[in-house]
Amino acid sequence: MTHDDDLSDLDRILAALPLEDPPAGLRARILSRTVYRPVPLMRTWEVWALGVVIALAVWLSWTIATAPNAADRLATAASRVIEAGGLTSISTVLWLAVGVSAAWWISQLTIPSARRVRAR
Repeated sequence: MTHDDDLSDLDRILAALPLEDPPAGLRARILSRTVYRPVPLMRTWEVWALGVVIALAVWLSWTIATAPNAADRLATAASRVIEAGGLTSISTVLWLAVGVSAAWWISQLTIPSARRVRAR
């Protein structure tokens, strides 16, 4: 018995089975749920991570907003960070603006791809 004989036996056995007709539109429903399924906007772990970040931000905002003298302490902390970072100097702020502007303009550039050379 060869491999072809096995296939013909299998075909004969399957042909002898009393199979029902598939429901109408079965193939289209299977394809719409597998191959043609729309790609989700975010993965599950990304949704959970975003939810956790939003929850922490809301909790931190509520904690800061309900603390006594929160605005004064926040302004004092911001001014300390600005002074410690050296951002009170005009030249530092100027160079920071130039750097941010250069980064933005460079990110907007489109560089054409090199043409492929065909081998003869």
